[in-house]
Amino acid sequence: MSNKYFLQLEKEFGKYGSWALWDKDGKIEPFVQIKNSVRFIKDSINPNIVFMGLNASRDLKKEIDWANYHSDLKPKKGRTWKKASCRRLAEIIQQKEFFPFRGAYMTDIIKTRYDSTSGKLKIFLKTHKSILNKNKKLLEREMKMLQKISGSNKFVIICIGDDSFEITKQILGTNENLYKIPHYAMRGIDDEIREKIQQGLIKIIKKL
Repeated sequence: MSNKYFLQLEKEFGKYGSWALWDKDGKIEPFVQIKNSVRFIKDSINPNIVFMGLNASRDLKKEIDWANYHSDLKPKKGRTWKKASCRRLAEIIQQKEFFPFRGAYMTDIIKTRYDSTSGKLKIFLKTHKSILNKNKKLLEREMKMLQKISGSNKFVIICIGDDSFEITKQILGTNENLYKIPHYAMRGIDDEIREKIQQGLIKIIKKL
């Protein structure tokens, strides 16, 4: 795996992307402290599996690199990592049976628009095709960098929620090696949501 391209990915997409690695407090910072280590890139990350969200609910340009999907994000008023819905997915991936997903890349399709309501975003994209095209080009470049890091063009893309799946399929023009799991922020009972996510990941593992 290439350290050169990893650093290039961080420079261009570090504010939007991250890795499926969390310490006990939900942080990624202890892992990326050793980012310049070839061993870290070889042993800790898995660039060919990608978790794909729709978009961030806040402006990530103000955050540290790789903070997305982690507790390294600056806390909003009244919000802590314990209350973060993303913690569901983080804790599931850290379980032994879901080890194949540990170190996977995590990103969002739409990087230039922030909205906590996916419905509003979908309406916006329908009337602003240029924004969708711009983000398509960003995603294509991001994927090419991941390809250079790993040396392989074979990806497994796991979309987080139906909206992410539909737009990713539209952008990529295919559903080959494209999967989806329930969104971690879906409404319902916590244990039931976790079970649905786990079952979705188990089905994907069987196809890997």
